[in-house]
Amino acid sequence: MTTGDHPKRVLYHGPSATQFEGFVRSLAGAAGSAAEAGAGAGAGEPTITWGALTCSLVFRPELRALVAELHENYVNLLVLDLRCREDLCHHAERAIAILDALDAVADIEERFGFHRILVLMAGGETPAIDALLLELGARGVGRVLRHEAFEGPDTTDVAWGAAFLGEAQRALGRRAPGGRALCAAGGGITGIFFELGVLKCLDDCLDSGGANGFDMFFGISAGAVVTGPLAVGYSVDEYMAAIAGVRGGRVAPIDLRLFRLGHLDLPGFLRRVGAATKSAWEGIVSRRGVERELSREQFLFDYADLVAPPFRADRFEATLRGVLTAPGATNDFRRLPRPLYIGATDQDERSHVIFGDEEHNTVPISRAIQASLSINPAFSATPIRGRYYEDGAITRTSNFVEAMRRGATLIFVLDPFLPYVARTPGFNDRRGVLYNIDQDVRTISYTRYETTRSWVLRKRPDVSCYTFVPGNRQRRLISHNPMDHRPFMEIWRGAYLSTLKRLQHLRHRLEGDLRVHGVGLDLARAEAVSARLAAATSLSFDDFFPDGKVDIRRPPLVGDARPSD
Repeated sequence: MTTGDHPKRVLYHGPSATQFEGFVRSLAGAAGSAAEAGAGAGAGEPTITWGALTCSLVFRPELRALVAELHENYVNLLVLDLRCREDLCHHAERAIAILDALDAVADIEERFGFHRILVLMAGGETPAIDALLLELGARGVGRVLRHEAFEGPDTTDVAWGAAFLGEAQRALGRRAPGGRALCAAGGGITGIFFELGVLKCLDDCLDSGGANGFDMFFGISAGAVVTGPLAVGYSVDEYMAAIAGVRGGRVAPIDLRLFRLGHLDLPGFLRRVGAATKSAWEGIVSRRGVERELSREQFLFDYADLVAPPFRADRFEATLRGVLTAPGATNDFRRLPRPLYIGATDQDERSHVIFGDEEHNTVPISRAIQASLSINPAFSATPIRGRYYEDGAITRTSNFVEAMRRGATLIFVLDPFLPYVARTPGFNDRRGVLYNIDQDVRTISYTRYETTRSWVLRKRPDVSCYTFVPGNRQRRLISHNPMDHRPFMEIWRGAYLSTLKRLQHLRHRLEGDLRVHGVGLDLARAEAVSARLAAATSLSFDDFFPDGKVDIRRPPLVGDARPSD
């Protein structure tokens, strides 16, 4: 169907071809013109035009063909025709079987939204019909249309056809779309690399500003490091070039090495040594004349606080501050035309805080990012105005729920923080304690996200969410040492190729969702880059551009696009 722009596709499932033909005649009669054949996506698919609404009707009587259609083409409305004069139980069982099949998808993001299902029923109010209506409502089916004058499969009812078209108009009529949100999760330094690889592919495939064109940006930890500069106007190309040491962008070379003298938390170490010395002296004085020795357990428990995070994130904050205070940029949440939200954890309250919201928008962006990435036990907490903050991933995996609350109906989630799934029993048992702690935290984080996403998207089927995660082979590289700054090229390649593969897999759905938000999708450039990346034996930054010609995109920064004060 169309509302003045692109044809909409209506998928019809009914008991027989005869009943489908009667359904089409009823609609054509109501529209005042004969149905046109062959104008749909497939040969012989009738189309009906009703005012500004055009229906392309697709008949799929078999359940397997119906499910395949939903997985291959974008469907705007699914019509389940349960009209019958007898044997309602059989038709009800068929409808429930369809809903079960649609609900049994491994990936919740591939599930067809039940709010876009219209059920046709015949007859008046009966206990059997009432029970079925309750079941359909409980399953989240959006609409039911009764046909009390239904006489049989070949029924032609123009008045009812007009009622159907009116219902379709309300279901498919143009609505103001919500916002588009980019939500980037944490994952250490290797997580930063993965998210940049994903965004490079998205940047090559999306028009309307590419990766910079989202209406709102959400970042936690590594995701905050990535989304902050994007929200200000720096491109993914510039960010990657700065890491690779390639000239042509506005971002100076970035050094993400963790093991540098400047990252050591010397003030924190001296503070703890002082506290330990005082505690030890007080312990000696208090035990004078006491005829018992200090036990090993007591010593361990009393002085465990000497073990503290060895690093602080001040140097990373200084680097980000330099990028965000450059000419044309800004380090102020309030001066961004498209909002940026940075998630962190209040270390003492154990609560999630969102810098950039109405209560926390006066903190400098670079300082908020420092707080968000201060993960214990690597980094000490970041003090801000009397409170101490650490990694936002402790309390939230992704702020995609907050994005919905702020009106986003199309959400892209980037989450590199997944565990490696070992195929050989005992693989993890043979690894060290730090590796297993990291894998356990990753498992908790992603399980939390999956559970929340599955529940929320069933409650909010009007929201389209697309999640990009590393494949299992790439997870092994990413999680081997999440603070390793060296394998950025290989991680970029894996992220780019896996993102393109997911875009190709979900293209039929994604194109329709993007179209609603005025965004186009074109995979040609990414497919050319993918061919280069797949064939490259020795990677270079050139390989991330078609024909190996580096062309760094430089969109306007916040200050460049804003009228002077």
